[in-house]
Amino acid sequence: MLSFLKRALPDHVRRLAELSQNGTIAVTGGYLNMTQLPSTFEFDAAYAQLARIRAAGVEVRTQQHGDVNGLSWGAVDQMTDAGITRLVMALNPDHGRPPFPQPSGFWWEGPSGRRVFVWLSTHYGFGEEWGIVDGEVDLAEQHIAAFVDELERREDYPWTRAVVHAGNDNRWPTVLFLDVVRHWNARHPDRPMRTATIDQALDALQAEAGGFDVPTVRGEWADWWSHGHGSTAREVAVYREARTFARAAQSTLSLATLARGESVPHFDVLGYRRGPVRLRPHDEITETLDHVDEQLLLYGEHTWGSWETYSKPHSTFSHSHHNAKSAFAYEAFDHARDLAIEGWFRYAYAGGGTAEGRTDAVVVVNPTEAARRELVDVEVAGVRRVRVLADVDAFGVAVLPVPEPAQAEPATGAIAAGRYLVTVDPARGGVVSLVDTTDGRELIDPAAPAGLGAIVDEVVRPGSRHPMITESPKLFHPEHPGPLFDRQVAAGDGPVRVRRSGAVTEIVWETTVAGIPGITSTLVIADGSADIDLDVRVTKPERFDPESVFVAFPFAVTEPEFLLETAGAVFAADREQLPDTSKDWYSIQHAVGVRGGGGGILWGSLDAPLVQLGGFHTGKWAARLDAPIGHVNSWLMNNLHFTNFQARQEVTRRFRYRFRPVRDLGAADVRRYGRDLLEPLQARHTIAPPARPVTAPLAITPADALLVELRPTSQGAVRARLRNISAVEVTASVTRSGEPAVSVTVPAAGTADVLLDPR
Repeated sequence: MLSFLKRALPDHVRRLAELSQNGTIAVTGGYLNMTQLPSTFEFDAAYAQLARIRAAGVEVRTQQHGDVNGLSWGAVDQMTDAGITRLVMALNPDHGRPPFPQPSGFWWEGPSGRRVFVWLSTHYGFGEEWGIVDGEVDLAEQHIAAFVDELERREDYPWTRAVVHAGNDNRWPTVLFLDVVRHWNARHPDRPMRTATIDQALDALQAEAGGFDVPTVRGEWADWWSHGHGSTAREVAVYREARTFARAAQSTLSLATLARGESVPHFDVLGYRRGPVRLRPHDEITETLDHVDEQLLLYGEHTWGSWETYSKPHSTFSHSHHNAKSAFAYEAFDHARDLAIEGWFRYAYAGGGTAEGRTDAVVVVNPTEAARRELVDVEVAGVRRVRVLADVDAFGVAVLPVPEPAQAEPATGAIAAGRYLVTVDPARGGVVSLVDTTDGRELIDPAAPAGLGAIVDEVVRPGSRHPMITESPKLFHPEHPGPLFDRQVAAGDGPVRVRRSGAVTEIVWETTVAGIPGITSTLVIADGSADIDLDVRVTKPERFDPESVFVAFPFAVTEPEFLLETAGAVFAADREQLPDTSKDWYSIQHAVGVRGGGGGILWGSLDAPLVQLGGFHTGKWAARLDAPIGHVNSWLMNNLHFTNFQARQEVTRRFRYRFRPVRDLGAADVRRYGRDLLEPLQARHTIAPPARPVTAPLAITPADALLVELRPTSQGAVRARLRNISAVEVTASVTRSGEPAVSVTVPAAGTADVLLDPR
């Protein structure tokens, strides 16, 4: 639809609006069939496009979603904000289960308490499988009759109507299905069949729903298909990097506009590490940001391979599809990175001028509304990397000295680092003891099969006769529990090495396991910081046999409850989920909170979204979450699918994590921790730091209840979106330097926008 509006002649647009207004066609509001990869910001960008469609005179009231069997809980509130009050989910239950029998109707309540009417439709492909699409009247009659008879036998189906989709995947509708309608009505006048738009169908079903008790459910629609995110681990990590750059670009370019900063340092090389950078006009910036949004959404769509990826993994089409899909992530990365660099220079130097002489420094920008203290990882002169603990005020800039290089030295026993005592045993893959000296708390489960940071390689037990092995990979499915898996922990016999530079300690060890020849793990701790960073660099050749690769985090939290960050919300695993949604694995945004006996843990993953909780659950297809201990297993990669996902992958990449022990935690803590991982402090090395760091041009309170997202407009203004992460309404104050504060009310779990015009 968006492409049509971009290219269509005015008469064609008017004709489309007429067809929409008289009910001949309906346009739905979902952007493709999204997975749980996209963030709140990406969904915002998608729903914002509805304004273009409505401006053309086309009504949009219903969202249609199909194939994948899940959707982020926060999307309910975003739908209602976008004027969409109904959702049609035409699930494909391969590799999963629907939350209710298909078809069913229910109300889905969002985090704010608002709700949408959901029609859990039949499999979207029935129209083709039953012969409706191709006008096979006798075959269609048999299937439709059986379908109607089954509905009449169901005691839980009070509706007098049902919907069958007359299409499949990328097929256009044809007029042949009209023959099926005529044939059926001639033979079954007591059960008339008719064609209808999805809006007409939902109008009728929703009207009927007022006459009986329709269930209301609340929580995450955890997607069973999300394990496919692990079939392209490198590309998913690139996509996540790209959206981090996109958020950094939006924030720093906005702050530069508010600070009226246009100058940049004048070096002689245009490139990644040095200025000058492009000084794009406002309209070009917003045009490029819109392009990045589009590329991110196209990558977040639900397939990571072609339909023949498994049957013909070496075909040109399979490779072509993979390259085309991957290009969305890389295109977003390239443009977002360039914009983020431009924004960093424009804001960091908005105070005017550079320091005299050559002075190596690390300059750090805080793109968020609250003061931050965290480790930053910076490339110096393109030849080495350093880590620095940075303290930066809200929307502030800090200039820090570059640490001297440190030599690695072997270490044995417990290693003192910051507030922690760390014991690493490469023979068990990682950290086997991690004691917080502030209270004596041991963070690692001593009974865990693998140390923290260990790679765990999971393969099907040799000789398995499971049908996914002997018949078809499609039979990795709840109706066929299993297969049994063997797990091997990567181990090493080399020394543990320690590097100390200033206030930062790095602990490094190496391991290997059959099929993964190179693994280097680095634990990083800074004096004066509770956070612990972990980098795991993996070198793995491709394998076609079923496989999974994990990084283990065996936290010693008993009777745990897991709070997971999804797009726009945080939910308690198991307790706040729709029935029969995935418990074996979850796709998160960035953060997990583990609370229970012994205290809590805030944990986050920058690059890999999949987790298994409380243990390893691959192939269990559990109805309830079995998690007796607070282990978080980061599921880096797998190839456990039969179509649309990659059959194998080679990966050489660093995967990054951060965690922190806490006494207590709630949903808002998880939300902020995840946001801070998505939008980290932006740090760069320079030989000419700013002479006068810019004074923050904006202040927003209460910072503990709000997350603030800045975005430049094409007219040179800045939109500040205030996102309330508390459970109560908040009155926010937005203050620009030298101007009176603006007060705005932000509803619980809701948003409010403030337009800031510096002109």
